[in-house]
Amino acid sequence: MSPSTSQHGFLAQRVAAQSGDLTAAEARVARFLAEHPDDVAFASASELGALTATSDATVIRTVKALGYPGLPALKRMLQETVRGRLTPAGRLNRSLDEAGNDPATVLSHVLDDHIRLLEEARRTLTPADFSQATAIIADARQTLVFGLGVLGYLAEYFALRLSRLGHPARTATASGFLAADALLDLGHADALVVIAHTSLAPETDTAISHAQRVGAKTVLLTDNLAEALRDRVAATLTAPIGAAGSFSTQATTLAILEALVLATAAAQRDQATQAMTLLNQLRGELHGIGSTAASASP
Repeated sequence: MSPSTSQHGFLAQRVAAQSGDLTAAEARVARFLAEHPDDVAFASASELGALTATSDATVIRTVKALGYPGLPALKRMLQETVRGRLTPAGRLNRSLDEAGNDPATVLSHVLDDHIRLLEEARRTLTPADFSQATAIIADARQTLVFGLGVLGYLAEYFALRLSRLGHPARTATASGFLAADALLDLGHADALVVIAHTSLAPETDTAISHAQRVGAKTVLLTDNLAEALRDRVAATLTAPIGAAGSFSTQATTLAILEALVLATAAAQRDQATQAMTLLNQLRGELHGIGSTAASASP
């Protein structure tokens, strides 16, 4: 029996054993947990509440009634089994099966999926959380944007956009011991923006812990780490990346980062306008240099 099968079976056994002690709403949640472990592994309490027509409080109460310390513990167990079963090739093939082979059908499927994820983000992102995240960045001496792997490219993009507004920003995208270098200058007047969706890497954990030690405020942009890191960050923004087992998409993440750039510009309008004016001036000067060099070429 594979680890995923045994873990799923163990969860189903707990549900069966406790079913008589659960309320009707809790029993509905428990059945969903047992029947959809892959979805549960990457869903928040509020999402599970919506899927079961209950509430996040009912979901958390049910998980504890089944003997788990909390939803994060159950999700970590299920995530490990899902990751062990679904390789990158497996996720690709599942996505291809869903999208089909015709290019036009693929385009329609991807656009529909992105629209669905953006609508989900609209429901789960509260104006208060977004306003708090914007204020943290706008008030900071500098912003350090942390992202590993492919998320490092989004971190670079976000830091560049902030820098163009005249807001000092830099990135931390290295893994291993090199990750420490980017954290050295982080201070209490700074902001740390962490992009981490489904797993907490040691480097990410260290970055958040260091920000806590020095008094820097952390903004977390995530798919399902909100509950696990709730007590360690100042603001959390939910960015769903797609169904478990399928190719993930960063469309929602990028949209939220774009919104943060624009909201920061609104909070620092004069500074942002001056910085963009200077940027345009420098581009004009460089364009002249480029034109002169081109005309001098053989």
